[in-house]
Amino acid sequence: MDNDKPEECKVCFNNYDELRRPRNLPCGHTFCSQCIEDTIKNAQLTCPSCRAEHSATDATQFPINYAMEAVIKKLRSIQVTSVQSVSTKCGQDRTRGISKKLRSLVQEHKSSISNLIIECEEALSQLGKYQGQVRDWKTQHHQLQDRLYDLLEQNKAAIELLEQEDTSVLTMTTEGEAGKKQLQTMLENLNTVNTAQEVVTTFDEADHYNVEVEDWIQKCQELFPDVNTVYTSVKVQETIKKALDTITTETGATAATVLQGDSATTIMEKVKIITGEIPPATLTVDHLRGMSESVKRLVEAGLVFGVQQDQDDLRYSRITLQDGQLYLHVLQDQPPPTHAHTIQDLRSFATKNSH
Repeated sequence: MDNDKPEECKVCFNNYDELRRPRNLPCGHTFCSQCIEDTIKNAQLTCPSCRAEHSATDATQFPINYAMEAVIKKLRSIQVTSVQSVSTKCGQDRTRGISKKLRSLVQEHKSSISNLIIECEEALSQLGKYQGQVRDWKTQHHQLQDRLYDLLEQNKAAIELLEQEDTSVLTMTTEGEAGKKQLQTMLENLNTVNTAQEVVTTFDEADHYNVEVEDWIQKCQELFPDVNTVYTSVKVQETIKKALDTITTETGATAATVLQGDSATTIMEKVKIITGEIPPATLTVDHLRGMSESVKRLVEAGLVFGVQQDQDDLRYSRITLQDGQLYLHVLQDQPPPTHAHTIQDLRSFATKNSH
């Protein structure tokens, strides 16, 4: 294998990119995500270099080699710089005969294009990171889907147990109703006996049915409830209800509203805002009520402000947290600091004025 080209996968010889990201195997060797995915057979992967065996069902189980990506990015930066240097020298030769004003315009256009290239590379980098995140989420959803299938199978098994129990109860109920009817008949017969022979005969029959009913009652106590059926049913119901109770779309709708039309925030920053890793610049009362760790840190750092707008004037009030209680301070007749995280509608914020 050619070790002089760290930018390419040693299996397919394609350059690493956003689709073929380098990933580390536990044995220390690095290959692209696609080749790793193609190599996995029957939940096992054999390292193409050292033939070490690794357990795996998906390429995303192996960590991305960020150090390798950094080296590749550095190499590409050096290559771009070299090309730009050669292009600049050639351009100087070609523009030697144009006027100073045109040369200035050329430089402006070159600067504009270079800046746009940098922005394009940053956008591509953000897309690559976001694509990696999306694929990780896809893998997690597939894993959750497998667990849901398992849960559905458990639910089907619980239903089958309950159907068997229902059938058993129905059978025993039918037997019990028949025994009860026989005892009632014996009771009526004892009310109408007239001779000693009738009494003896009725006693014998009654004793027979008494024994049967007593055995039936004992059998009911031994058979019901079926512990496995009841325990399985209750636990499966609890698990499914708990899973269903966590389903909500409120957070997604709120995040979509907050980020609508926001072009200043990067793709991954928006992802972190949506997932709650970092709070948005414009907070709501619900953010404070929920008081996630990220929002709590902002409040404790004194970076959260309430903002009130009267016509064209903005006034702000600092929000602090003391002994677990939120406090809204006195309004200041000036706009909030530029670094502030703000709540626009103070009227919906029930507070105590502490200063």
